[in-house]
Amino acid sequence: MKDYSELYDWFLKDIIKPAVIKNGDKVDMFVRLPYDDGFDYIYHQDNYNGQALTPTRLEYCGIYNKLDGQIYDAQFSLRGKLPEIDSGKSIMNLFDDFDKDVRRFIEEIVGDDIGNLRSPFFGDEHFTVHLEDFKKFFADGMARVMFLDKESSEDLHYECDFTTDTTDSTLMLKYLRHPTASVEQTATDYWMNHQDDILLELRKNEVLREKLNRIYAEKNNPLHKQRAIIEAVKESGAKTVNVTIIKGGEECSFKYSAEQLCQVYRIDYDTWDMSPKDRHEFENRFGRWSSFTPEDISEISYRGKTLYDSSTFMPETPENDDFENVESEDDDEGFTMSM
Repeated sequence: MKDYSELYDWFLKDIIKPAVIKNGDKVDMFVRLPYDDGFDYIYHQDNYNGQALTPTRLEYCGIYNKLDGQIYDAQFSLRGKLPEIDSGKSIMNLFDDFDKDVRRFIEEIVGDDIGNLRSPFFGDEHFTVHLEDFKKFFADGMARVMFLDKESSEDLHYECDFTTDTTDSTLMLKYLRHPTASVEQTATDYWMNHQDDILLELRKNEVLREKLNRIYAEKNNPLHKQRAIIEAVKESGAKTVNVTIIKGGEECSFKYSAEQLCQVYRIDYDTWDMSPKDRHEFENRFGRWSSFTPEDISEISYRGKTLYDSSTFMPETPENDDFENVESEDDDEGFTMSM
């Protein structure tokens, strides 16, 4: 062979004899070893200056799929040589596709319905402990973040965490030959052997739905104010905004980071995101390490426009949240205080 343009013909014609490509002093040899009637493993070695080609130096460089004419898992010696050679995915990408297909199939079987499991009760009591720990330590925080991210109970769905526990390429060959059957078999095995895992996730979603619905129903919940603040500041496009708070009966104003006001994981805001001058004034008044909360905020403005006003704030449903866009330049106002 003169170049790689003839190599693909070698694959297509199912030639058993090794393919040899000579380019000056360099010689590349490719050998195919049949796995079965549908796949060949491809091996390679290169030599220079007329050195003998030896089978002990053969290196794996890909898998040829006779079913679709593509080369999968192409290694360095094959990559970039021809578009046809680069057409197949790597083994790792195939595993990713396989895992996604299996997860999707399992999620369809479960369908967010505990009734689709063999039992609504845990077979292993340890899962009951896991659920109680979730309720005690994690559920409130997760529901809080979901609410601030404008998610509702309708956004909660079972998400399977299946990942293949092997890197054996023969599984991927089966997947390439019989994609539907291999996915269904693996998904069914997982569903049969992970009932408690699936039930735990469904029970967690039940807990989160209840907590989310409660937050939406409690119009006096301070999280409604925090979400309104986040939405308004995000819509402004500002980097820094003017914040007015009422803390301990005292009113004060200062510039603050818009990014930090929009963090859904924050329950209060510290002085590190103020200018040095504002931080000094704030700590003199309220003490070192003092902070303020969304409930303390009475007004947020940007370029003379009010983004948020606690005196006129009314909780809204997710469908009605609509905040006005404003321009994206920073104010020049600084720290002020009144008693």
